Amino acid sequence: MGEVWEGRDLVIERRVAVKLLPRARADASGAALFLREARTAGALHHPSVVTVHDLGRDEGDGALFLVMEFVEGRDLAAVLREDGPPPVDTAVEWAAQAAEALGRAHAAGIVHRDLKPANLMLTADGRRVKILDFGIARFVDATNLSGNVMGTLAYMPPERFDERPADARSDLYSLGCVLHELLTGKAPFQATGPIPMMNAHLRKTPARPGAQRPGVSAELDDLVLRLLAKDPRDRPATADEVYRRLLAAVGPAPATPALPRPTRGPRPTTAPATHGYRHRTGRVVLVLAWAGTDP
Repeated sequence: MGEVWEGRDLVIERRVAVKLLPRARADASGAALFLREARTAGALHHPSVVTVHDLGRDEGDGALFLVMEFVEGRDLAAVLREDGPPPVDTAVEWAAQAAEALGRAHAAGIVHRDLKPANLMLTADGRRVKILDFGIARFVDATNLSGNVMGTLAYMPPERFDERPADARSDLYSLGCVLHELLTGKAPFQATGPIPMMNAHLRKTPARPGAQRPGVSAELDDLVLRLLAKDPRDRPATADEVYRRLLAAVGPAPATPALPRPTRGPRPTTAPATHGYRHRTGRVVLVLAWAGTDP
């Protein structure tokens, strides 16, 4: 879908990732679609969505670009290839983070359309999964003159092969494919070519992950198969529902013991020194200050 370069923001002095989209597709209508989708996606604020810092069209050669946060880590395709499937609880946690982010996007009217392990970045500490490329698939699909169906076949919902429009439930099918692979190390369907793969998505019933790996609960099996339902109406209604069911599958997180509240002393008669952080971007200056006492 384009080239990604590491860059440096010379104003903020931070590393960024710059994605350049194919120039051949950057006609006027395609550019307007891209900018509209990217602005909407860039307004999403969620720890599992890669932050968009800037976007636009180069004045020199007309190339469309996105400037995004630079994420240290590996995509889940590399994780699966190099490390194999993670522990079941970890796989469920990663899928839950993605489901929560999809829920936020779907509420804003954004459908990803190309969710797959390669579009899910795992941060270097292994704690957070971030979704890449919101809005890019629709742009490439809409401006692809060859008329080919976009997306990676192993993770595409059946309705896309019938040329039906993608909606939020299409993302849930793709999430089901990703979760199946995280649990078993394999995508739901194994095929040797595009036509057998499409037929499998349209007609074949996937195997339960629990039949291929010990430790997968019946509840988790049922959720994966519901996500992979051929008819979108048979899938979970929303990503938020999937998120809640995934959390239930791994059980509640252990409670964090409350820290003792510090004893209040007498308020100082003179104000203490103020410690602040000044952040400048363009003409906007944000100042955060701590006065050292309770408000």
